[in-house]
Amino acid sequence: MRISKPLTYAAIGLLVMIGHLVNAQGWNQDRAGIYSVGVGGTQLIGFGDGYSGVSGPGLSLNVSGEYKVQRFVGVGFETGVDLFFGDEFFGPRFERPAVGYTSIAIPIGAKVNVHILEAANVAIKDRLDVYAGLNLGGGPAIYTAPAPYATVYGFIHVGPQFGIRYWLNHSIAIFGEFGWGATFANVGFTF
Repeated sequence: MRISKPLTYAAIGLLVMIGHLVNAQGWNQDRAGIYSVGVGGTQLIGFGDGYSGVSGPGLSLNVSGEYKVQRFVGVGFETGVDLFFGDEFFGPRFERPAVGYTSIAIPIGAKVNVHILEAANVAIKDRLDVYAGLNLGGGPAIYTAPAPYATVYGFIHVGPQFGIRYWLNHSIAIFGEFGWGATFANVGFTF
């Protein structure tokens, strides 16, 4: 029986890919830090100009980094841009005289995660990272209505997160993160 050249090359390519996957090294792939970009939903606790309360839902475009401080513990940062369309920053219980404008928030925060499969020393930990942790941050939010309604507000976010990261190879992973604080749902890529 004769095997075609394309099939042979495909088999060799598959073996090389599997070899790279087997060489993965834990939640941070044996690097000092990992970096993620994501998109998700967010809610914040806003305050200022006679307003305080939980915002309506918004869109979060975010970047984060995490650094290994112990075999299964990482600390990191998160930042990005949060957009609240149609007065969603103010939530349902706050009336604004100028309606239909966007609020732009710039979150800056810190986080700590415990990487559960790494702590349990499970064999699949080199490909799959399951983690839980806490985040805390805040920043300014700009309400883009015309004068005299345009203003800058402050906000905070604090809460737990739970995430799953799947390493496609040694260099890139996909992740999903859920919780409360910086985002309530977030998906993206880790490098």
